[in-house]
Amino acid sequence: MITLTIALRNIFRHKTRSLITLSTIIFGCTAIIFAGGFFEDVFYKMRESYIHSHTGHFQIFRKGYWEKGNSQPYNYLIDNPDEIISHLQAIPGIKFITSRLQFSGLISTGENTVSCIGMGIDPGYENQDIPAGANLRKMSDAMTLEGPVIIQGKALTKNNPYTVMLGKGLASSLGITAGDPLIILTHTTGGSINALDVTAQGIFMTSSKEYDDHFLRLSLVTAKKLLHTDSVQSLVIMLDKTEDTAGVKKALARVFQDKKLDLELKSWDEISDFYRHTVNLFNRLFLILKLVIAIIVILSIFNTMNMAVLERTDEIGTIMALGTKKRGVLSLFMHEGLGLGIIGGSFGVAIGTALTHCIARIGITMPPPPGASMPWVSEPRIVLTTVVFAFMTSILTALVSSLYPAYSASRLEIADCLRHK
Repeated sequence: MITLTIALRNIFRHKTRSLITLSTIIFGCTAIIFAGGFFEDVFYKMRESYIHSHTGHFQIFRKGYWEKGNSQPYNYLIDNPDEIISHLQAIPGIKFITSRLQFSGLISTGENTVSCIGMGIDPGYENQDIPAGANLRKMSDAMTLEGPVIIQGKALTKNNPYTVMLGKGLASSLGITAGDPLIILTHTTGGSINALDVTAQGIFMTSSKEYDDHFLRLSLVTAKKLLHTDSVQSLVIMLDKTEDTAGVKKALARVFQDKKLDLELKSWDEISDFYRHTVNLFNRLFLILKLVIAIIVILSIFNTMNMAVLERTDEIGTIMALGTKKRGVLSLFMHEGLGLGIIGGSFGVAIGTALTHCIARIGITMPPPPGASMPWVSEPRIVLTTVVFAFMTSILTALVSSLYPAYSASRLEIADCLRHK
């Protein structure tokens, strides 16, 4: 206790130098907390927008589809979707299960014709209507948590099956607006050609420009009629919380085994290669950032402690002459480093969490990421593990940087110290 008290007094003997060192620690701790919160928000928004706009939390296919379905999609349709849904719907954590039927074809206004990918959906589940003119933050949040955002026209309804919604890029390629007539042309499951007159009910936007440039959405009933089938291509499962993915996956696997379902299950993280690669890249960037910050803090504290040893050489000789052992001198300087780490880390955590919280409330407008067409609003998150890591890093770097100066001080000879001027 006496050693700690003396160490704290020594820290503030040179207030300016200690303040500069503490500022470095505080800055490093704050930077780690804010950067970690920023990256976490990027991961969250990317993950949730991908789940709600494209994949759902799980997709169920007929066995073999994932390997051969791209070349022969209609050979791997699911014939009894309602029966399968009845087996799975009661699993805790599942919000809803819906069917999808996807096809490729052409869409035409009569003057312009472009290729497209059609997605038959259940309007009762996969729809949302954010009015045009909503502010960027509302649009960004809706796209993250609800899926495609309607930027013109209205959402699909079950009462009006011969309507479609087009991605923003696809609508732009055709030169249409909501309410314009269109013709869809595609192959049926039997191989013949079929066409259907529809109306552009609305135009939507997602977080993926590629998706918006090629996809249109229509009622599942209409898609079945167009393809001459009663089957579906996949079942999409949405959960109440993404964090339940692992638990629900185990429950689904048990039901598949018990009911002997000839199906294959893919979770959102298995489908999304882009998300995995992006997370790996950002995690490596964050690691480099943390290493740079740690090196800066170590050098700063090392310089402070080294200067303290040089300035207090005669003092070290005096306390050693009075009976303080070498390990006592070592302990004194290590306690000083520890004190700097704890004080700097504490202020760093307080300032870092407060700053991150304030910026999250305000939001930072970011430019569209690669492959996207709309800016997004960053709302950095306070991540407990990152906060703890930042605090522990402050302490550990302080101890590491104090080790050599403390060891050097403990190895000094009494006579040399007392002669030092």
